Amino acid sequence: MAGRKATQQALLLIIGILLCPANASSASSISLPRSAAAKKHKLHRPSSFLHLKNDQLQLQQLGQFRGGALFTSKSNNNNDQEDDLLVLSTRNNNNNNNAAAIAKSVITTTSVIAIATFSFLHWDKIQAFFDREKFRTAIIQTLNDIASKGNKGLFLYAVGFMLWECCGLPTSVVETAAAMAFGFKGGLIGSFVGKTCGSLLAFTLGRTLLSNVVGEKMEENDLFGLVERGVQRHPVKSSLIVRYSPFPQLIKNFALSLTKPVTFPIFLLAISIHGFPFSLLWAALGNDSSMRLRASEMGETMAANLVLNSLLIFVTVFGFVVSPAITGWWLADLRKES
Repeated sequence: MAGRKATQQALLLIIGILLCPANASSASSISLPRSAAAKKHKLHRPSSFLHLKNDQLQLQQLGQFRGGALFTSKSNNNNDQEDDLLVLSTRNNNNNNNAAAIAKSVITTTSVIAIATFSFLHWDKIQAFFDREKFRTAIIQTLNDIASKGNKGLFLYAVGFMLWECCGLPTSVVETAAAMAFGFKGGLIGSFVGKTCGSLLAFTLGRTLLSNVVGEKMEENDLFGLVERGVQRHPVKSSLIVRYSPFPQLIKNFALSLTKPVTFPIFLLAISIHGFPFSLLWAALGNDSSMRLRASEMGETMAANLVLNSLLIFVTVFGFVVSPAITGWWLADLRKES
């Protein structure tokens, strides 16, 4: 019986192998212990699991590639539109820069030609500008010629003095000579109106047409940052200090034009408070000098004007001592606050 059972099991095993040759390994695993079968199953599972993961990864990469291609196509279209806008804006900026450069070159060339022509025609008067006595004599002669035209001459003087003040040239000598030519009242009106309009013209140019040029020049000066900080805190007070400071006249006008808190009314108030007393003083000095010249021509002498002399001494002390001291104290205070 035992031999027959062994023979039947052998026959069944052979038939199973013949019918399922591909599953021979699994058939053979039937006879393996449970632990060995589990160990073999664990060894085969990672291989199939890696194949599945590789297939999924390939599908994901394929999907990403297709979606990326669509996204890239859309993004390329958007990038093309942005590039076109960038090219157009760049061209517009280049055109504006070229137009500004051309305008600047034309203005510069025209100014050079005008200055050269004027210098050639009036070279004698220009040479007298560097000699104080000749300069004063030339101004008096010119103003006398203008004064002979009456109110029209006074108007021409005011216009000319406006341009003079806009360029930041010294005004005391001109105002004194104007009073000698037009008298005290005429000289005071013409000088004050011309000086005020000249300051307003410089202020307007510094805030509009010449803002870039003035801004570049002022940025090179460290004091301008302090002035701007002071103006932002106290516009009226700082404007008056700048106007009474020993800074050049050109700096007084154009520096304040770059400070936004200083409006036209504030600037007009500052130049009026600063300019009118000096115009009054120079007009009185010019009228007194004219009267003394006429008296000397007639062989007469005049007593010294103590009030006028006292005012001149006060202005001299104020200009050389008080004004620099106040300006220095103001700048030092701004440095401490910063």
